[in-house]
Amino acid sequence: MWRTASLLFVALTTAIGGMLSMQWKAYSKQESQIDHNETVTQELTVQSSEKDLRISQRITGLTKEKEYKVIIPNELFHWTCIKDNGDVCESKDENPQTFLPDQNTLIFQYTIPIQKEDASFFLSEWTARISQVTVRTTDLEIIDTYRKKGTWIAGAPLKGLKEMDLIDYYLFKGVGDAPSLYWEPTSLHKIQRNNITYYSEQSVKKNRFQFDEMANLKGFPNLSVVLTDQSVEKSGNGLIITSPAIKDEDLKWKLVYDYYETKFKGNSEEDKWLLDVFTSYTVKRESGFEKSRAILEELNKMLSDEELTYLFNRVNNETAEITAEKLDDFIYDLKGRNTRFFTKNKNESVEFVPFYYYDPRSLIINEKEQEDDIEAIYKENKILYPFIDTIKGLGFEVTMLPDHEAILVIKDKNSYRFYLNRNIFIYNEEDYGLLENPLTNLNGKYYISKQWLQQLFKVSIDEGEEAITISM
Repeated sequence: MWRTASLLFVALTTAIGGMLSMQWKAYSKQESQIDHNETVTQELTVQSSEKDLRISQRITGLTKEKEYKVIIPNELFHWTCIKDNGDVCESKDENPQTFLPDQNTLIFQYTIPIQKEDASFFLSEWTARISQVTVRTTDLEIIDTYRKKGTWIAGAPLKGLKEMDLIDYYLFKGVGDAPSLYWEPTSLHKIQRNNITYYSEQSVKKNRFQFDEMANLKGFPNLSVVLTDQSVEKSGNGLIITSPAIKDEDLKWKLVYDYYETKFKGNSEEDKWLLDVFTSYTVKRESGFEKSRAILEELNKMLSDEELTYLFNRVNNETAEITAEKLDDFIYDLKGRNTRFFTKNKNESVEFVPFYYYDPRSLIINEKEQEDDIEAIYKENKILYPFIDTIKGLGFEVTMLPDHEAILVIKDKNSYRFYLNRNIFIYNEEDYGLLENPLTNLNGKYYISKQWLQQLFKVSIDEGEEAITISM
């Protein structure tokens, strides 16, 4: 009886443990997919006066009594934070940029000075922001009494316009944070092409801006394009200012580049050259960046036309933010092999690294597991091992000769001299001619195949499922 009870207890404990483990894994997976940034909505009201813009910014959806840090651009003057009842916002400490919502709302009020009443102006990153908070939607209302003869344009769709004798009302509604804002003292013509609104001082032909290459760009964001001589070329959130004399090919480049900028928005400035790769491919025009041209040339060499189309369509259809690491994952989904091509090349200042696939299995040399950056790679369906790391791991002394034309390898009484640019090597002072060079140079790092490792050094190589073991 005790034996039966014990077995039953063990069975129940195992079952409960398994269920808890499964629940914990499911919970952990769910937690990893949660965006821990709070999402909020905001309403911006801009009142135009003679020498400045008076702005009220209302952010809703915050957590009551939670402390928030506010980032305030230097261009904002007379900045204050108030509650719904008009009282000044409270803070837990003496930091002038942290505040506690009374309910779920913070209201900021400030002004932006305008230099000349009759000159155009462009505002980008012109609102306060709250750290670790994502703005889901922005409503922008403009109340205008001093600039009625001009045109207000925002990087968001215009949803309402009411023009009266003494005052004009504009209402823009957009997705995400505050759109860029532009005003110029002339009345502009407007034409709509899908999600792009074009503004121009002159009327535009109906068949202009029909760019066929943009048809496959899924989820093209709402964009305002102003063709004007009233301002120098600028771009911001949802808004492009350019010359009316711009060529269609150059305008198309700007539009497609802006599209990919929204796809890669989380990347650093040094990684922005990636946008040129995708823009160049889409508009079928050579990039001005040498590295971008090298990337496209390498992709054309390593992938078929169908595979390239798959890769770019995958990016265009992706709704989440694109990174270099995610591009490498797309290559894996396509080819079933691992690469770090985009990751290694993502920084513009880093020297170009050719396309290759790496073997994810651990590399164990003489019973010692190597560091993660020491890995086997594939070239033309042949696996190659890092020559210097492998030979050193096997106990050889390795020396690059001063002329950098040969590598000297010594162990016990045996010596090998490998010439980097000639199909010969010297073994114990005897020359041996070869049909091919045993070493493969990849971006300054040398690799050797399984065949040559075994033939020249008599090593044993066991290529298992989880690890590759090399020993003598």
